[in-house]
Formats: sequence, structure tokens, C-alpha cells
Amino acid sequence: MSIHESPDFEANWWPIQMETVPGSGERLTIAIVVRSREGQASVRQSIDPATLAQMFGSDGKGMQFIVGNTVLSVRKQLDNLISVEQLEFPFGDILLGPRRDCVTRDTNEAFALALRMSSGFSQSAFGMSEEKLDPNKEVQKAFEEWSDKIRTEVMVAQTIDTWNNAFNVSLILKGRKKARFGFVRGGYIAHFGVLRPGRTAAADLRALKLKLFDLEVVRRDMPLQFTNAELVVGYSDPGDAFPYRQRETLLASWDHLKHEAVERKVGVVRYLTAHQAADHLMNIAA
Repeated sequence: MSIHESPDFEANWWPIQMETVPGSGERLTIAIVVRSREGQASVRQSIDPATLAQMFGSDGKGMQFIVGNTVLSVRKQLDNLISVEQLEFPFGDILLGPRRDCVTRDTNEAFALALRMSSGFSQSAFGMSEEKLDPNKEVQKAFEEWSDKIRTEVMVAQTIDTWNNAFNVSLILKGRKKARFGFVRGGYIAHFGVLRPGRTAAADLRALKLKLFDLEVVRRDMPLQFTNAELVVGYSDPGDAFPYRQRETLLASWDHLKHEAVERKVGVVRYLTAHQAADHLMNIAA
């Protein structure tokens, strides 16, 4: 943020915490809830599955299940307009931490601030100078989080191991070049990514176009193996929480992405939630 920019996005945020050893008082922040001044609330998991696996070893899968289902439950309650203060959690030893206030540029920065202040096991760019920020790493992390959320939704709904094996698949393309894709099952192949309002929009669009190019190569070089190639995009509806220019930029970026997809004969779909995206995958790749 430059000295000429004044933040004007007012919000509250809460950590969702889990007591790792019942009765010990030791708490781990597993997610963050942010609510704007207008009342729109959303939740993001603050600790990724890989970190949970490293921390809890053989119990890592169980912890991933608890954390993932807690986030899904909270997201569904917020979608049903249940207030943050009235949230209920599906497991014991999980509680809502104290509310804090903030003023930032947008929702993404509010989450970044909350992560920086509440968790030592998440990465946040908040407070870093523009020179030190690596937009590629930030975009990659957001894309990976979107993919992890979709995978969690699918695994909650499916018990067959083949669905788990369909995520994060490496393929050898022509010229023996290797490429990794978000989801491969039968004749369907997909990449995952996000398109967010705010300062990340341009970097998100560049990364999404690269994934479109990968899918175009697959459709061209392996037409018999893959009959359907799609880019599944997490798309944040900015509403009135963002300035007019940022909303217009997001809409223009989406229109440009759709045009590029048509030119490359690749499908592109967008969803507000990982639950919706997971339903799409399970319907189209069943």
C-alpha cells in the first residue's frame, strides 16, 4: 500500500480454534471468519492439509477430516445467513475466538491480517512491502487452497479411493514434458484456480491463462484420451464491498478468460464455493 492509499474496508474477524488436548487450554487456530461492515461473512481455513499431516503424523488424516468438515459446516451456516455469533461446530473442543476489528483495503487483506495475527502455521503477506511480495507465490498458494477445498468436499461426499487419486495428477505430454493437473478422471481433465477482486486480479488472470494453455495442449495432443477439458475457477462476487473500478476490472478479466477459453476449445466454469465446484466434478466425472 502506498502512502496515498487509505484503507476503507471495515470488518470484524474471529479465529476458529481447536483445543488439541482436551482440558489443556492449548488452542490451534484452524480457520478465520471475516465479516464486512455490510454483514457479508466468509470463512477460510488457516492451516493447510500438508501442515496438519506433518504436525500430527499418523493422526493427520483424522485432523484433516475434522478441520475440513468444520470449515464446510461454518461455510454452510454463513451461506444460510446464520450470524457469526450463533455458529455451531460439528465437533467438540472447537470454539470461536474473540472478535477483533480491522480496516483494510479489501476482504483478501482482512484475511491476510487475521492470519498474520492469529496463527503461526499459515502464510500471510500482510505487512510486507510491495518490493518483498512475490505475486506468483501468493497466487500459487490461493490456487492450492482452492484445490484443497474442492478435494475436501469431494472426499467428504465420496468414500472410494479412486476419487482421491484423481487429484493432483502428473501426465507426460508430447516431447516427454511433464505437467501436473488438478483433476483427472476418465475422459475428463481439469485445472483449478481463482479470480479475486482487488490487487491480485491481474496476477490471478495471468496464472489462469497459463492453465488454459496447458489444457489446450492436452486437448490437442491427447484428443482420444480426454474429451472434456475444463478450467474450474473460484470466483468471488465483489458486491459493494469493493470499489467500482475493482469490480469492473474483475468482470473484464472474467470476460477475457472466457474468450481465451473459447479460442482454445477449453471449457471454463466459475463457482462461488468449493462445495458447488465439487458437485460439478462429481456430476461430470462420475
